[in-house]
Amino acid sequence: MTDVEIQTTTGISFGTFHRWSRGDIGPTGPQPAKVRQFYDRLGRSHTPAFNALGWTDHDRIDPDPEPELPPDVRTILRKLRDPNVPDSEKTYLFESLKDLAARPVPPKGPRKK
Repeated sequence: MTDVEIQTTTGISFGTFHRWSRGDIGPTGPQPAKVRQFYDRLGRSHTPAFNALGWTDHDRIDPDPEPELPPDVRTILRKLRDPNVPDSEKTYLFESLKDLAARPVPPKGPRKK
C-alpha cells in the first residue's frame, strides 16, 4: 500500500504508521483507539497487536475514569500552581502533603474498642 492508501483506508496518518513500523511508539505507546481503528478498517483483528504491546481490551480501551478531586484538593493544587502564592506557603503545603503521604494506611475493618 502507498502512504496515501494507508491514510485513506485506515484513517491513520502515514507518519504515525511509519513511526509504529519502526517501533517508535514513545514512552506512553500508541493510543489504543488508534490501533483498534487501524486494524478494524483493514478488516483484521487488533488482538495480536494488543498482545504484542501487553494490553488487554479491558484495561487499555475502557479504563476506569479518574475520580473527581474534592474541592479542597483542587484548591491546594491551584495554590501550588499560582505564581502569586508566596513560596513559603507553597513549601508549607508541600511539606504537609509529604507528611500525610508518609502516614501509614490504617487497616480496613471495624476498629477495636
